[in-house]
Amino acid sequence: MIQSRKSPSNTHYPDLRSAFMLTLLAILATLFTGVLFIGLGPLVAFGVGQAIGVGAVATMAAQRVAQPQAERIGLRPLDLDAIPVILCLAPAILLASELDNYAADWSAAATEAPIEGDAVMKGNGGAEERADQADYYDSLVDSQFEFDEPADVEQEGFDSEAAGEGEENGMQVFGADDLWGLLQLAIVIVGIAPIVEEFFFRGVIQQGLVARMGMLRGVAFTALLSTLARPVNVSDPARFFAAAVAFFALGWVLGIVRIATRSVLGSMLLASTWAAAGVGSLALQGKMDLPGMNVEGTHLPWVVTAVSALLVGWAGWTLYQEALHGGSPRRDDLSGPPPPVVPLQPPGRPRS
Repeated sequence: MIQSRKSPSNTHYPDLRSAFMLTLLAILATLFTGVLFIGLGPLVAFGVGQAIGVGAVATMAAQRVAQPQAERIGLRPLDLDAIPVILCLAPAILLASELDNYAADWSAAATEAPIEGDAVMKGNGGAEERADQADYYDSLVDSQFEFDEPADVEQEGFDSEAAGEGEENGMQVFGADDLWGLLQLAIVIVGIAPIVEEFFFRGVIQQGLVARMGMLRGVAFTALLSTLARPVNVSDPARFFAAAVAFFALGWVLGIVRIATRSVLGSMLLASTWAAAGVGSLALQGKMDLPGMNVEGTHLPWVVTAVSALLVGWAGWTLYQEALHGGSPRRDDLSGPPPPVVPLQPPGRPRS
């Protein structure tokens, strides 16, 4: 009998198309589950949506990963010697925040330039003319419609003083002294979202793409898919582009950490560290000013930016060199066979 042979690349799951469909399914499952639990609050709804939506899709997809599943996904202990190097990548979130600060400055300058140019062309007379037109239309509307007094709003339990303070401080997820809100935010953003997302993207999806497409392309496409699943501000083109670039770069770093350490726990640790830095800066807003992090219109001190860039560059290069060799084996694994070398290009393609 003639036995059919499967190509080695066909034994690796998922491929690029399957990974894209899994990402879309995870996004839809997260949104649908979050809507069902929206009555418990936005943070709880987001956390439950992440845990059930992304977690369920990741669990189902992991069942199709070839044996040994745990080894391929990276469910193995993290080498303690790799933790200091991984933590040296924590300042990458500061660099991402600084990129957003420059994008915000560019957007503000681009928005103010046409207004100032119009004022120069028309002079003060143009401003007075626009003010007169505004008063005319206001009086015209008032003569046609009758509006209730704002006092009726306060009778419904609306606190105008609290609203004014909220406008001055900007949008806040929780109050300055809301410890319960801070605890909820920390559990969801630091404890749930990074763990579930890294298991899905760097655990399930990346191993299949790397085996099929090579390390560089596999990590890049996994970072692109994880960027698509990130909520970003689409109303500001500059900040949208900056956020997309930052999320892609951070996802690429997480992918390299996953390969270099041979454990998905490494990328989970790094992602949780980044999330903790963001939650910490938000919790300190109004209590401690962190330029470039929780103060609008500011930038990081140049010393912090330079030191962060040096640390991230050194740690990234070190882990990249480890990833080129498939990751360093643990000391208790030295007696067994060496780990498989991660391909730098798709299998079957001749090396130049």
